[in-house]
Amino acid sequence: METPTIERAPLSPSAKGRYVRNAIMRIRDTLGLFTALHRDYGDIVRYNILFLEFCIIFDPDLIREVLYEKRSSFEKGFIYKRNTVLHGPTLVTGDGEDHLRRRRIIQPFFHRKALDKYAAIMAERAIAKREEWHRGQIIDADREMRHLTLSISLEVFFEDKTRIDNEMAKNLIDLLILDFQLALLPGRQFIKRVLPRYRRLMRLKEPMDDIIRASIRAARANAGERTDLVAFLVHATDESTAAPAFDEFEVLDEVIEMLMASHETTGCTLAWAFYFLSRNPSVRERMEQEIDAVLGRQTPTLADYDRLVYTRAVLDETLRLASPSYYIGRRAIEDCTIGGYFIPAGANVQLCCYASHRNERYFPHPHQFRPERWLEPQPERPRYAYMPFGAGSRGCVGEAFALMSGVYALASIAQRYRLEVVSDQPPALKTMAGYFFKNGLPVEVCERQG
Repeated sequence: METPTIERAPLSPSAKGRYVRNAIMRIRDTLGLFTALHRDYGDIVRYNILFLEFCIIFDPDLIREVLYEKRSSFEKGFIYKRNTVLHGPTLVTGDGEDHLRRRRIIQPFFHRKALDKYAAIMAERAIAKREEWHRGQIIDADREMRHLTLSISLEVFFEDKTRIDNEMAKNLIDLLILDFQLALLPGRQFIKRVLPRYRRLMRLKEPMDDIIRASIRAARANAGERTDLVAFLVHATDESTAAPAFDEFEVLDEVIEMLMASHETTGCTLAWAFYFLSRNPSVRERMEQEIDAVLGRQTPTLADYDRLVYTRAVLDETLRLASPSYYIGRRAIEDCTIGGYFIPAGANVQLCCYASHRNERYFPHPHQFRPERWLEPQPERPRYAYMPFGAGSRGCVGEAFALMSGVYALASIAQRYRLEVVSDQPPALKTMAGYFFKNGLPVEVCERQG
């Protein structure tokens, strides 16, 4: 029996040729494009953007094939390869043995036991942010949560109290998103050289680079006890040679990447959590009851983390419905088949978990915000039906860090305040690089009674 090829049904034949429409949608409404393709053509769909051809996969069993059973046939997506903001491969963008080497070296920093000592920092930073607000104030929860998670990451990653601030972080995020968008275009290298906004953002990145490099040099010269990420990477050694694992530019790139990933996605997730809590008062009341019983008015401690089970469930349910990383990209490095369909070498493959996170087969009442589902016996479902942190050998090394800081932030803020969404309209989204708020999330700070 002939193996179906990527040019044949049920992969979308009619999507081919709609180059301009797809390109515009990919930039303006990526999730809208993905949703329409899934609705019209099923679980594995071919579409084009300009000169690029893509295959997008929605089914968790097919995603498992790509990420696990046939992972050696794929590398990181092409957009990461076209990144010109960083100096070279990193844990996120590297492949093969280089990726595995970086992961082996870096992963211990984010192990649960290693993170225990940062619990106090996470709680203290959340309380400090909470105390900046006052009753009746209108704040942008999206911005405030990003500021909070950045402050946590800065204190954990830099022992020398680096001078990186919120504006620097915002500029870098804007640069990375613009670089992501330009990767889809022909002539991107020329465009980057002449585009004023890109050149300006690259210049604005230089002070952050200088600050991090100064921290790297200080860590290299300091033989004392330092437990921050910069020192960890500076003093890491290659197990086969005992030589330093990373040079200065590699440490710089890894730190920048982890700093942006750790605060951007966790901050956005927390803002979404407060959105869902505002829209679901009974859920919020149950979470508050748990927080009152476990913490009272006390600062959360390490011992409290595992007792805040419903608060953690709120976070898990938020990640189901509003995972910032709702799709990931891969590129086939050799001919292979996925679900019986031929994928040629060079094909760009996108793995979208948005649909499975809302699939009634895996999550009963999928559009309801029901944190209690995570405390009940779970229905049988494919391993890759829920993957807010990715999965397989490339799953996020900072998953435990993100969950711990998220639980402490929710608990610390909810001890005193409720954040009430001020608009009845669903928030506008920007979905090209992730599931993010387009115009922030205005909320009113309301003091809890009693």
